[in-house]
Amino acid sequence: MPTLSGRVLIGNAEVALDAVVELHNSAGDIVDQVQVDSGGLYRFHLSEGSWSLRSWDPHGHRAEGRALVGPDEPVSLDLRLEPISIT
Repeated sequence: MPTLSGRVLIGNAEVALDAVVELHNSAGDIVDQVQVDSGGLYRFHLSEGSWSLRSWDPHGHRAEGRALVGPDEPVSLDLRLEPISIT
């Protein structure tokens, strides 16, 4: 079963220790949600298809990403949290 995994960072370097990663299918439905581990890592075991990720932390940082998962290859996608801009 293919995996989609990566790290959640704040900006380009700092590991987001208290981030959550939410997994959405191609219809936009929430499929799963995980808390990152002590290294800022997340992992989902998925079927092939198009997936989107949303991540956040309690400090107001947010990130989004998209991945196309094939039948055999693991996919790595790091998410970089940025502060939300309120206009």
